[in-house]
Amino acid sequence: MKLLKKRSAAVEKRGLGNNRNIRLSISINDEYDQKLSKLSLSCDLSKSQMTDQLLRIALDSPNVVEWLQEQYNTVEEYRVRPLMINNKIHY
Repeated sequence: MKLLKKRSAAVEKRGLGNNRNIRLSISINDEYDQKLSKLSLSCDLSKSQMTDQLLRIALDSPNVVEWLQEQYNTVEEYRVRPLMINNKIHY
């Protein structure tokens, strides 16, 4: 029971609460793994926390979303249009 209390405290401390978290398995090459390691060390974050922050920045930036779609979108019907509503990006 003590272990469960510690985990609950850790979840609350990290601000996860009732948020649903999805695990992703990604593969990156050595160059970007080294960059990620250095940046996460510099910011005192784990590599997974740093990856989460980078994803949030990219997905919440209309300019990045538009650029990615200009580079890679092949089906116009699937194109997303970022909208800012109450200081939050929605697609």
